[in-house]
Amino acid sequence: MALAPLNKFLTIAVPVAPGEQVVYNTPVGVSAILLYAQVANVGVNTFPTVSLTHRRKSTSSRTAGNIRNVRVIKNVQIPQNDAVVIIDGRLVLERNAIFNDSLVIQGTQTGIVSISTVSYDNNSGITTITTISPHNFIVNDEVTMSGIAFTCSGSFGLTTSIFPIPQRSFIVDSIIGNVGVSKTFVTNSGIVVGIAHTYLNGGQVGPLQMEFICSILENSST
Repeated sequence: MALAPLNKFLTIAVPVAPGEQVVYNTPVGVSAILLYAQVANVGVNTFPTVSLTHRRKSTSSRTAGNIRNVRVIKNVQIPQNDAVVIIDGRLVLERNAIFNDSLVIQGTQTGIVSISTVSYDNNSGITTITTISPHNFIVNDEVTMSGIAFTCSGSFGLTTSIFPIPQRSFIVDSIIGNVGVSKTFVTNSGIVVGIAHTYLNGGQVGPLQMEFICSILENSST
């Protein structure tokens, strides 16, 4: 007896962090419809741009790993106090034995600096971040981070050592030194009970300037 298709509605809402982000990956046995997508400019006196890409990755045995990127939109500038609607209709995403579809977003903005070291207390969530060049943040600024690699003791239940996952924004609780020359700030990035983290390498941080939101309908017969 065949099973009736199962429909599930999802909302994905994430800050647009430095670098490239896979914001949605089609699950096994699912065809998904992207119903709506927009990026809002939430910065102050900023003019960021954003690109959204439909990525199709081959899963066939002979071509596994080959990627085709098709840009839905490329480097569109978002006006101040406004948003850009990227999808206001339908975009079908698929996953089968031959390929896997995903959505990839990438923003371009000012104020991004590279991270040189991170000290993280997994019991309290207190995180001290030092950047290679001055970060220009002040207390209560909202920032985004990406690509920070840790080694994790035990790593029970963790599926990645690249943080933050899921993507989110953070509040600057304090800075060390004076505004404009400080290279160190403190935030709380949340606790991970029982798993100590040691900074390995990488990472970027920048002021929060863009936020992405989309609605997706997943259809599955499994």
